Amino acid sequence: MEEKVQNINLRSNQIDPVTIGIEFFNTPKIAPSIIVAPTAFGKSIVIAFIAKGIQDKVLVIQPTKELLEQNYNKFVNLGGTANIFSASMGIKEIGDVTYSTLGSIISAAQDFKKHGITKVIIDECDRYPREATGLLRRFVEGIGITHVLGLTATPLKLQSNMGADGGTISKLVMLTNWSKKGNFFNHILYVAQIQEIVKLGYWSKLNYQSYDFDTGKLVYNSTRSEYTVKSMEKAYENQNIEQQIIKKVNEVWERKSILIAVPSIEQATRLAGKIPNASVVHGGTPKKLRNEIIEEFKSQRLRVVVQVNVLTIGFDYPQLDCIITGRPTNSISWWYQFVGRGTRIHPLKENCLVVDFVGSVKRFGRVEELYYALTKDSNGNEDWQLYGEGTKQITGLPMHEIGLKLQDGTDLGKIVTESGDIEKVYMTFGKYNTKEVRHVPPYYRKWLLENFTWSEWNIKIKNEIERLHSITKH
Repeated sequence: MEEKVQNINLRSNQIDPVTIGIEFFNTPKIAPSIIVAPTAFGKSIVIAFIAKGIQDKVLVIQPTKELLEQNYNKFVNLGGTANIFSASMGIKEIGDVTYSTLGSIISAAQDFKKHGITKVIIDECDRYPREATGLLRRFVEGIGITHVLGLTATPLKLQSNMGADGGTISKLVMLTNWSKKGNFFNHILYVAQIQEIVKLGYWSKLNYQSYDFDTGKLVYNSTRSEYTVKSMEKAYENQNIEQQIIKKVNEVWERKSILIAVPSIEQATRLAGKIPNASVVHGGTPKKLRNEIIEEFKSQRLRVVVQVNVLTIGFDYPQLDCIITGRPTNSISWWYQFVGRGTRIHPLKENCLVVDFVGSVKRFGRVEELYYALTKDSNGNEDWQLYGEGTKQITGLPMHEIGLKLQDGTDLGKIVTESGDIEKVYMTFGKYNTKEVRHVPPYYRKWLLENFTWSEWNIKIKNEIERLHSITKH
């Protein structure tokens, strides 16, 4: 089933979220809510249909200029008339439908209020700080916005708490989860699963090649949300990832376009200098040059782009057929978004090759196996959780325990004895003394295996560490 408006077709799986989005804006006194739409779902089209369908003044906010252009063009192609308010584009106009980036509109908040805009759509809504003192909350509350609808493929936020050992424990939770800083989004209105668009043929086939990678020397940052740049750079150098990438590029040179991620600008520049027909893009690349490189890449006159923390959100190039990562990550969102660049379909593209040199497939699984499921907590309250390949739970757990618990409640980190009892193995020494071995961070367990002298009195701890390692390896 398809609905057609001018020259844009609404896919059958896009009809429900569009309908729900329009109903949301027609509902009085409703808290900020979210529609979950996977990469390659066509969020730009969904946003355009919602904005046109509510027959009301609306502001559409997106995190980047590239995404703004993509979303704006979809609305115009739908037959709508919209304005752009963006400093980076040199246009500051307010209309009944206005597309903008957040930074551009803060100083003009009262102008938007005078224009009577009370409804907001936020694309990639997980990208914005939601604290009461943040720009988003200040803008929304300051001008009396009544309705906020967010769209994202990854409705996740990092939540940090103090652990028993005095250190920080971080875990991913849904954006709608309450935290000590409160929450901005309250409801998830609709969830589109990746497997739905795979079955409908709107998701490119992904072929994975994954290689061994030692994560033992990676160091978490202060929030434990990601590894430090310095430790990523060292791991890249110490494990000779550069030469592995160069060799792989030569092997897959028949691919039309190759997008590579590495930790630092220096490493990207050096790598690009050793690969034919390659350029570098990073946050400091001048806008004009960056646009030229992207256009050359999309036209396939440029074969390889090496990027550093860009070209993940809003980079739309359906013919991209090879992705290589040499950038270690502890972030499921980064992994999902980066691989997501290759998931768009194109008539001239059979599949996208995903080459992983840094252990992301082993840690997070294949991205097409990610799914959200509605579960109940201990109080009987319903909530969404994210699961990965093999039904491994990803959200709601300390990040270093990802992979040890399944959707059905099975805890792979527990030993069940012949009598059916659960045997817990505890640390008896070191910084994690008295802590269950399964709750000790993987990097520290690995360090113990490599550096500790084992004897009869502590061999049980060694056996437990090896058992846990074998679980998370597969």
